[in-house]
Amino acid sequence: MKNNIIQMLAVVVFMCMALASCTKDDDNIIDNSSTNTGRDPKTEEPKSEYNIFVMSDIHVMAPELLVQKGTAFENYTKVDPKLLEESGEVLETVVDIVLEKKPDLVLIPGDLTKDGELVSHQLVVSILERIRTAGIPTVVIPGNHDIDNPEGVYYQGDQTRPAERTSTQQFAQLYANYGYAWPETVRDTASLSFTCEPLDGLVLICLDSNLYEENRYVDRGDTINQNQTAGRLREATLEWMWQRADVARAAGKQVVAMMHHNAVEHYDGQATLQSPYVVKDYKKVAEGMMQHGIHLVLTGHQHLQDIAQYRKVTEAKTDSLIDISTGATVSYPNVWRTITVNRDFTQWEVSTGYIKSIPSIADVQQECYKRSTSNIAGGLAWHVNDYWPTIKSYSTVLWLLGLSKMVPETPQKATDLLMEYLSTPFTEAYMIHNAGNENENPRSQAVIAEFEDGVKKLCLKQLEGQVAAEKLDEQATLVQGMLMKYIKPSLTSMLTDTNQASDATLSSRTDDLHAVLTIPLPAQ
Repeated sequence: MKNNIIQMLAVVVFMCMALASCTKDDDNIIDNSSTNTGRDPKTEEPKSEYNIFVMSDIHVMAPELLVQKGTAFENYTKVDPKLLEESGEVLETVVDIVLEKKPDLVLIPGDLTKDGELVSHQLVVSILERIRTAGIPTVVIPGNHDIDNPEGVYYQGDQTRPAERTSTQQFAQLYANYGYAWPETVRDTASLSFTCEPLDGLVLICLDSNLYEENRYVDRGDTINQNQTAGRLREATLEWMWQRADVARAAGKQVVAMMHHNAVEHYDGQATLQSPYVVKDYKKVAEGMMQHGIHLVLTGHQHLQDIAQYRKVTEAKTDSLIDISTGATVSYPNVWRTITVNRDFTQWEVSTGYIKSIPSIADVQQECYKRSTSNIAGGLAWHVNDYWPTIKSYSTVLWLLGLSKMVPETPQKATDLLMEYLSTPFTEAYMIHNAGNENENPRSQAVIAEFEDGVKKLCLKQLEGQVAAEKLDEQATLVQGMLMKYIKPSLTSMLTDTNQASDATLSSRTDDLHAVLTIPLPAQ
C-alpha cells in the first residue's frame, strides 16, 4: 500500500509534464477519388519512391467564435496558450508548403479543430480543399478535440455560449473527400476508423482512438461540461483492424496505422504519469499490431516531436512497433514532417520542417515558446483540477502514514506548491521533450539534477511541523528518495531520449527529427 501511495505522489508531482486538438461539391456530388495512384504519370509504372507530408494537431479555431475579446478568452488562453486566433493562418501557411513540395500524400492524425465546433471543421475543410484540388490525396482522422465536444464555445467578453458540436455522422460527411468515402475505403462499424489504399501497395489503417461517448454535458443533465482526453481502441475495432491487416498482408501490401493517441510509450512510465496521451492497454495494442504485420504507426496528441520503438523479444525474433509522433503546428516547436518512402514501403526516411513565420507573426517558434513557458501555471492548474478527485481519495491513507500534509488542501494550493519548487525544471524538461532529440540538449542532465533538488525542497516544506526539527532533513530525504524512485527513471528516460531504458536488451534511441526507419516486407 505504501508503494502505491508514493507512486500516486509521483504522479501528482510529475503530471504537469502533460502541459503542453458539411462541404459538398456542386450538385451535391462528392468527389470520392483519392486522385493519386502512386504511379509515374509519364510511364504509368509505380514510382521508385513516394513523398508523404504529415501535419498534426492543427487545432483550427473559426474566427467567428471570438465574437468579442475579453476575460473569457483570455482565461482560456492562459490554460491553453496555442496560436488559436492565428490557427487558420497557420494552416494556410502549411498548405502553401504542401503545394510547393507536391507530395504524393498528406496525413493529419487528429485534433483538426480547437474544440470540435462545426464552424471550425467547415473552415478546415475549406482550407484543405486547396490541397485536394491540386490532386494530392489527404487523409484525416479525428482527435480527442474533434467529436461531440462540450467545450466548444463562442467567446463574447466575459461570457461564453455553446457552439454547434460535430457528430460522428457530420465528421464522416465533412471529410468524405479525405478518406472516409473513397472507393477503396472500408469503414469500421464500431467507430470512425477506416482503411484505405492512398498509394498502390500501401494500406493505411486509420484508427479512431477517442472516448467522445464518455464526454459530459450540462445540457444532458451532467453537472459539468467535460471533454475526455484519454484514448482507447474498442474491442470490436481491434478485431476489425486485425482482420483488415491480415487481408492486406495476404495480398502482399504494406500496412501502416495512423491514430491520434500514442500507440507506445515515448518515455518509460508515460502510460502511468501521462496516461491520457497513450492509448489504453498499449502493450496489448502494440503486440497485436506486430502480430498482424503492422510495424509503423503515425500519431499526434501530445504535441511531441518524437519517434519511439516498442520492442519485444520472443523465441523466434525481436519484433518492434515504431511510433512516429508529430508535434502541433500551433504550438512549440511548430513542426511538420516529410517522409520519403521506397517503392516497397520498407524504408521510411523521416525529416522535420518548422513553421518559421506567418503573415501576422515574424517568428512563430519564438512566440509559441514564450506563450508556453509564461503560461505554465495555468496549464498546471488545469491538470491538477483534472486529477484532484484521485489525489484526494488518498488523503486518509496518507494521514495514517503520517504524511497528511504532503497533499495540499485545495487544487490551487497544490498548483502553488508545484510552481514554487518545480516550475523551472518542469518547464524546461517539457520544452526539451517536445522539441525532440532530448539527449543532444546540453541542459538535459542539469534539469534532472534541478528537479531532484526541487523535490527535496518541496518535501522539506510539506513535512515542516509534522516531524521534529532535528529529524526534518532525514525525513525529507527519505520521502524524496521514495518519490524519485518512481519519478527519476521516467525523467531520465525522457531526457536521454531512451525507450524501454530499464532493459538493456530492449532499450533504443531513435533520431526524432531525421531518421531512416526500416520495417519488414509485406510478405514477411
